[in-house]
This record gives sequence, structure tokens and C-alpha cells, in this order.
Amino acid sequence: MNRTCPARPALQARGVSFAYAVPVVRNFSAALLPGTVTGIIGPNGSGKTTVLRLLDGLLHPLEGEVLLDGGTPLCRLSRRLVAKHIAMVPQNALTASFHTVFECAMQGRSPHLHFLAFETAQDEQIVREVLEMTDLARLAEARASELSGGERQRLFLARALAQQTRVLLLDEFTANLDINYQVELMRLVRRLTRERGLATAVVSHEINLLAAFSDEVILMQDGSVRHQGPVAKVVTRDNLKRLFGLDFLVRPLPSGVPEVQPIMDDMQR
Repeated sequence: MNRTCPARPALQARGVSFAYAVPVVRNFSAALLPGTVTGIIGPNGSGKTTVLRLLDGLLHPLEGEVLLDGGTPLCRLSRRLVAKHIAMVPQNALTASFHTVFECAMQGRSPHLHFLAFETAQDEQIVREVLEMTDLARLAEARASELSGGERQRLFLARALAQQTRVLLLDEFTANLDINYQVELMRLVRRLTRERGLATAVVSHEINLLAAFSDEVILMQDGSVRHQGPVAKVVTRDNLKRLFGLDFLVRPLPSGVPEVQPIMDDMQR
């Protein structure tokens, strides 16, 4: 009898803990699978951004380990090598105002360039392709400082895609954007995750947005994973109430995706 073998994680955290002056992440475990969008939700101060920095190798765990392709600890790899496998778009990503859109996206090719080497025709072709994917090709010669908020986020995504990694980490990627830009960006992220077989993790406070576009969800509180799994099983009234200390109305849409609405005191009267 033929059996489908489960996909090997592109990136996996096992029992990871981290502290600054006080513990920030406690015994965090998760697996990011190819072709899958994993949403990470939690209150402020729950350790979400620190988790992404641990997954990107910018921070090293005090306990536990982060494994690439199910076996190689990130702490053994150089930053240059990590950047060939993992791309991250941090909160409030920046680029020099004098850079053009093309130049900014080209920065994503840096891990693949030899020391003091110039970009090749292949690098330029890769950048042109990611600008097409993110609908920025027409703005290639525009200054990054001239872009709208939604265009700027697409540019940071293009820069990350130019790294040609298997893992994509997005931190508050849609924050402070109008809902149309939020949906557009998450639709693009999900499509590219499917087409490129990326293992994508997205941190966001937008519960409904992540519920609509994620395959798996992790709920975090006080640096620990409280719940994780398929969206419909994790995004529930009881789980969210325990997480945020607030009551919610959670109802399934025809697609099966849960829709979340906080219940205010005046709605309960």
C-alpha cells in the first residue's frame, strides 16, 4: 500500500528558550513545512518577534535548537549561509531613500555574491522576475522613498524573494496598511508560498487576516505556545478568550474559515 510521506520541515524549533533580562521565549517548538503558511498570533509582549529572530538565526537559543532542513543547527552556520536559506522581512524595514526600487530588490542577491563581485546578468534577471511577481516592474527606476505604504511592503517582499530561499519570515508585514493592501499582500504571500514551495511564517495582530490566509496557526502567550494546529481547530472562542482575556464571537464562514469578532460589554446587554 502506498503511503504519503509527511513533508520534512524546512525549518524547525525544538524546545527553544531565550531571555534578555527576563525570560522572553519558553520551550518554543514548531515546524515550518514547505508550501505552508503558518500564522503566529499573540498579545503584545508574548515573544512573537523574538521567535522570528530565533528562527532567522539572529538570536541564539539559551536552550533548545533551531534546525534547518530537519538536521543542521542554525548556530553552526554563518550569517551569509543562513541568508541563502532564510529570508526575513522585519517590522519597520528600511531602505536608503536614494535607492531605486530595482537597487533595493537587488540587495536580496547579496548572500549569493562573492566578496567585491558585481551582480551578474542572472542576478538582474532574478530581480526583474521578483519585481514582476510583486507588480513593481513598472516602478523599477522609481525611488523607494516615492512608494506608497503598500508598494513599499511589496518591495520588501521582492527583496526577500530575490534571496531565493526556502523559508520566508514576515513580522507584522501588513501593519498600518489599509485592508485592501493587507488582503492583496497576504493573497500574494499565500500564492507564492504554494508556487515556490516556501515555508512561510507570518506574525500579525490581525486575527481574521491570518485565519483567512494561513494553513496553520500558533497562539503564543508569555513566550510559550498555548495552541498550534489547523486554523479551524486553533482559532476558537475559548482559546482566544484565554489568550487575550476578552470574549469573542467566532463563527465559521462558508469556506470553513473562522471569522472573529470581539464581544464588547454593551453587546452582551
